[in-house]
Amino acid sequence: MSPFVTSTLGVIFVLVAAVQVWLMLEDIGREHRRFSSKVISTIHRWNGRLFVLIYLLLCVVMVQRVAESNAGLDARMVMHFVLAISILPILTVKILIVRYYPNAFKYVFAMGIAILAISLALVGITGGYYFIKSATGKYISVFNPKAGYLDVDVGRQIVIQKCAKCHDLTRVFTMAKTPQSWLETVNRMAQRDPTWLSNDQIQQAVYFLSERQNITRPEEVTTVQLESILQTRCSKCHSLERAFARRRTSHEWKILVKRMSNRHRGWIDDAEAQVLGDYMARLYGIKDQPAAAASPATPAPKPAAINFSALFESNGCIFCHGEKGEGEAAGTPNWTDAGWQGSRTDEELIESITNGKGKDMPKFAGILGNDEIQAAVKFVRGFRRR
Repeated sequence: MSPFVTSTLGVIFVLVAAVQVWLMLEDIGREHRRFSSKVISTIHRWNGRLFVLIYLLLCVVMVQRVAESNAGLDARMVMHFVLAISILPILTVKILIVRYYPNAFKYVFAMGIAILAISLALVGITGGYYFIKSATGKYISVFNPKAGYLDVDVGRQIVIQKCAKCHDLTRVFTMAKTPQSWLETVNRMAQRDPTWLSNDQIQQAVYFLSERQNITRPEEVTTVQLESILQTRCSKCHSLERAFARRRTSHEWKILVKRMSNRHRGWIDDAEAQVLGDYMARLYGIKDQPAAAASPATPAPKPAAINFSALFESNGCIFCHGEKGEGEAAGTPNWTDAGWQGSRTDEELIESITNGKGKDMPKFAGILGNDEIQAAVKFVRGFRRR
């Protein structure tokens, strides 16, 4: 049953209670009745039956929504249930007095007013809330999230209420996925706690997460995800204008992003740094100027010895290994230790530099040439203390 139907029934419920009070006033409050006592009694009896019928129907709907919903009860809904339950004993005693205890009839009118007041408060915080929100904005039903349609506002509310249970919403809103990928992700979360998300809530959450990004093809994911990383993570330390102001070569962009990931391991991981470096190189990179071809008649000059110190800094090695080679990042070896130097062969060092080692040491194959890698080994050996 939709919120509109239940809210409308609630308004009728209050009107019926008001008619009951008015009929009692007509019967016992006037010196000269405008209607016969028999007519008033008949209308009062059938009107009372209608009141009981609507009350029971609303109670069934209320219990059904609570049973089917996984949402917690907020203060407004707790008050709603308390008021709904409080009507039952008053209504029961009132019926018993009318039928079996005529000597206590003097209390019936007060009970009728109490039922009317409680009914008005009961419907006001639910049906009244619905009509006010519908007239001024958008009503979101926690207990009936689908309500026959998919709605971005409903999905947003569910994501805020549910996803924050396990992790920061920044993580949710910076992810980029296709609708199918979002469905797989939300279903995976629902499997962890089947009581937390209903099928309707999963559909609404997926609809919101998909619509806010408007990604329809997998190839669109990378661009949206990288732009999100730039806006939410890179701008943590500096403005994006600073990042884009200087033109860099593709290699320099990759090294720059890698250096940032080494500084902020918890903020951007290696995989993100890799794709972000490629993205920045593609959008903002400049081509390396090719070296001028030597004249055929002129013999090629002898290549100068490679000074790896500049490469050590430009490739970001200095941020983990330190200027003195003692190691600054966790797990980085101390090159000044003679014991460590003696336990590694040149071939092992070449393998580590070329193909990387573990999660922290990146591979430099394709970034450094063979001669530069050989120079790197000599550079490392130069830190050994005698």
